[in-house]
Amino acid sequence: MRKIYVNVHGTSRGTPGEAAIGILVTNEKGEPLAQVGRLIGRATGEVAEYKALLEGIRLAAGLAPEEAVFLTDHPLVANQVNGFSAPREPHLVHLNRSALDLLAQLPRWRVSLVEREVNHPACRLAEGAFRERTRLERERAELLRELDHLLDGLPPEDLRRVVAYVRSLHP
Repeated sequence: MRKIYVNVHGTSRGTPGEAAIGILVTNEKGEPLAQVGRLIGRATGEVAEYKALLEGIRLAAGLAPEEAVFLTDHPLVANQVNGFSAPREPHLVHLNRSALDLLAQLPRWRVSLVEREVNHPACRLAEGAFRERTRLERERAELLRELDHLLDGLPPEDLRRVVAYVRSLHP
């Protein structure tokens, strides 16, 4: 594979707050090769962006392209990886070093700062991780309400059987 494009986006809801990453890898024709959208726990926006970049680099390395272009809408991370500025906080120094070490495994690479509209596919994947979590939480709450309704009025011996069955589901 000659050249790939890797859109990366990390976002957090709070500083720090719950965070997610989104990554879309495409070939020169714009055809998707890989995509990721997942929650990563608590982080700041900068840490989330670095984590998205790190995951994007790993995906790119697995495809063994001749050249990888990483697209981000986060100026601080782009400038730090490109050497225009240096990270000040120790945890960002570590993430920056990790990114540069991984990038060194690629034959040719560059990190380009793009407008958020250009990076929309990666943003959409990160936001999708938040939406999926919300959907799962809502589904769980509905199932618990239904279960509570079904259990209401069962005699103790039936409740014991239900509890034994539920315990059997746990590893």
